[in-house]
Amino acid sequence: MGNLWLLAEVAAKVPKAEVAIGRQTGLNSTNQEESIEQKDVSKSKKWESNECGKNVTKMEEHMRTHTGENPYSCPTCGKSVSRSCNMKRHMKTHTGEKPYSCHTCGKNFPGLSEMKRHAKIHSDEKPYSCLICGKSFPESCIMKRHMKTHTDEKSYSCPTCRKNFSQTDYMKKHMGIHTDKMSYSCRYAGRFQTKTVFEKSHENSREK
Repeated sequence: MGNLWLLAEVAAKVPKAEVAIGRQTGLNSTNQEESIEQKDVSKSKKWESNECGKNVTKMEEHMRTHTGENPYSCPTCGKSVSRSCNMKRHMKTHTGEKPYSCHTCGKNFPGLSEMKRHAKIHSDEKPYSCLICGKSFPESCIMKRHMKTHTDEKSYSCPTCRKNFSQTDYMKKHMGIHTDKMSYSCRYAGRFQTKTVFEKSHENSREK
């Protein structure tokens, strides 16, 4: 009988909230450790894409690169992207916010990935080599873009005249001839893509 009174007295002193929390969490250190380990595993777990064989942690987001689905739209310019993180980074282009700085040259970037990619140009590390000419590059995407110079592949098309290019930079430079903003004309020498090309051409003409 005395034991029952003792148990009742102890139970009365324990707040109901703590009892409820104890029931929900189990108050078992082993279970808590296992739960934490499972969360860590789920974060690091990777799945292989059936489309490209690449191992990714977020399969749903990765598959959008194959389907072309862009569910996130910029409220300012209407541009659509496949990932929310890309949209947040894009939005900074409208605000001018560039919180990430290169420790070597001080150049600022809107996103951490851009800053890390830029930082590689300051190092001698170039782990990606062209299989054809052996030229090395700091990033695989740059190497892949370079390799197109060895082939006839031209996957970038001008939306105005449909002319094809091997690199997006070439295509963007070409697009200047279709706009008043980037095209310069001379009544004698014709039309030039950019102001730089225009001035360089006339500089050479004066030297002759």
